[in-house]
Parts: sequence; C-alpha cells; structure tokens
Amino acid sequence: MSASSQKGEQSQSQNQLDLFQVTRIITLESSDGTRFDVTEPIAIQMGTVRSFLEENESSSDAAVAAWITVPLLNVSSSCLVQIIEYCTKHHQFKVKSAPEKEVKDYDSGLLKEWSDDMIREVLLSANYLDMKDLLELTMKGIAERIQNKSPEFVRKFFGVENDFTPEEEAKIREENSFAFEGIDQD
Repeated sequence: MSASSQKGEQSQSQNQLDLFQVTRIITLESSDGTRFDVTEPIAIQMGTVRSFLEENESSSDAAVAAWITVPLLNVSSSCLVQIIEYCTKHHQFKVKSAPEKEVKDYDSGLLKEWSDDMIREVLLSANYLDMKDLLELTMKGIAERIQNKSPEFVRKFFGVENDFTPEEEAKIREENSFAFEGIDQD
C-alpha cells in the first residue's frame, strides 16, 4: 500500500471518528435555579466557567467529568438566555470564519434589541463571567445610550438618586455650563 493511500485512509478514518466524537455537555445553573445544557465550546467562552472546569478537570470519576453543573450565582435565567445566544452565535461565526462585518451587524442588532434593564444586567453578568468581548460590547452600547444625555437621564438610567440640593446643582451647572451644551432632549 502506498504512503498516499495510507494517508487517505487515515484521513477518512479520522473523519469518521470526528463524526462520532461526543462533545461534553456543561449544565449552567442560573441564580434562580434554572438549568441550561450547553456544549463545552459554548460554555468555555465564559472565563468563570472555563476556570471552574479547569479546576475540576482532575476529577477521577469519569461520569462527573463528562457531565458537570456550574452554578452561576450572579446571573439570572433571563440574562443567561441572552448570553448563551451570544456565545452560540459567536461560536458559529468562529467556526465558519464569518466576516467581521457580519459579526458587528449581529452585535449591533443585539444592542438594539436589549432593553435598558437587560443591557445593564448583561454588563454585570459579562463582568462576573469574565467575558471581555461581551463586556466591551455592553459598555459600548451603554455609552451610546447615554451619550449627550442630561444628568437626570443618566441618573435614571443607572438608578442613582440625585444627592445635590437644587442650589448646589444650579451652582454646578453655572460653573460648568460648557458641559451642558448640546444635550439631547430626554
């Protein structure tokens, strides 16, 4: 048998093995107890989950190593649904080597789709999950939403109470009038 035909058989044999290769399922448990089963390539996009898996990798029990539940105490189920969708789509983009424009268009669409409450929650969850790309995306989205907005709008957006007296606020506005130029109507 020639070397090239052996290589061809090895390649075909490897392809057949790939078809039957089992991807490990990771169960993510949200703060409200809802469980989501995701494949490992989706789960490891979350740095916190990846670290958890690496720390528990040495388990000698094969059943435990094959099926593991990761508690995500600071992520609600409604937010985790959005994050899993984001991770799944970004994994698909990576697998098919999608053009950067396609990825950016998808990300922009997500930002438009999410409510103010959801984008804030995703931001906090992305930070907790150590997802730098998603954290950056949500920060950009929030920056776009509060750009050229009044202090009152920004306070309301973040749920911050105004602790200035009307006199203190008037003085600040007077001393920093340039900062209040070009503010959009809320």
